[in-house]
Amino acid sequence: MRWLMITAVAAVITVSAGSITAARAASQPSMTTDGNDVNIAGHGASNSLRFFWAVNGTATWHRETIAGTSTTYSAPSMTNDGNDVNIAAKGAGNRLRFFWAVNGTTTWHPETIAGTNTTYSAPSMITNGDSVNIAVEGPDHTLLFYWAVNGSSVWTREQVAGANTTYSAPSMTTDGDGVIIAVEGANHTLRFYWALNGTTTWHPETVAGKNTTYSAPSMTTDGNDVNIAAQGAGSSLRFYWAVNGTTTWHPETVAGKNTTYSAPSMTTNGDSVNIAAVGAGSSLRFYWAENGTATWHPETVAPAGSMA
Repeated sequence: MRWLMITAVAAVITVSAGSITAARAASQPSMTTDGNDVNIAGHGASNSLRFFWAVNGTATWHRETIAGTSTTYSAPSMTNDGNDVNIAAKGAGNRLRFFWAVNGTTTWHPETIAGTNTTYSAPSMITNGDSVNIAVEGPDHTLLFYWAVNGSSVWTREQVAGANTTYSAPSMTTDGDGVIIAVEGANHTLRFYWALNGTTTWHPETVAGKNTTYSAPSMTTDGNDVNIAAQGAGSSLRFYWAVNGTTTWHPETVAGKNTTYSAPSMTTNGDSVNIAAVGAGSSLRFYWAENGTATWHPETVAPAGSMA
């Protein structure tokens, strides 16, 4: 059963691997499941924004153009929200752009969340109760957060962290009663922020100190724990976890020096945590560990020369 589960997960990660290589690939897709469909959004040719969907179990992919030439300048982030699909991306002029469509339609509704020179990374987006939340690196390496009530086009802006604090795209998720965000911070630190739902007070923590973090992080919640993975010093792969409500972060080395050459992508899968990243020689590497253990099992998904 272990091998069957891992094979299925690896196949999915191969599709989405571009999303973990911001500096290495022109197209970085975002993927979600939506009822009986699989949805993929990507940064398309000529800086367009493209959308693809297929019914589960079929190989017929349907293509749509969400936004045309010279509209999109980052990897997108995509979520489902009731009967809608939501997509956010950095737009022309360093704007933050948002698009939504009702499931089963091809009419995409555009919104500008934040105007010129506000957005300097790919966004991270989640749905959180009745709201849509987006985090992004802002001007002067700030960390900005935007939220809107479902069905509204009024976006509220918050500053999570000030100037010279944020040096990567954020990773964001919900954790019980709050929103949590992780980023690469100043001096290659790994920084973590949390706020209770409905409040504007963001609590900062340092997960890992100077010269430890060299990519955007990937973050998941796993039962009572928060998990973060990032490229570490010497092109290693590092993993950190903390029990919800505590500030004690436990570091682990998933893979040693000269093994990891991209930001990672991470998911939870039943009783295990799974991580994928570009490996040495432009290979695609996969690692898994049983929850509660520090033993990481490596696999090669695709050999050297497979990744951009």
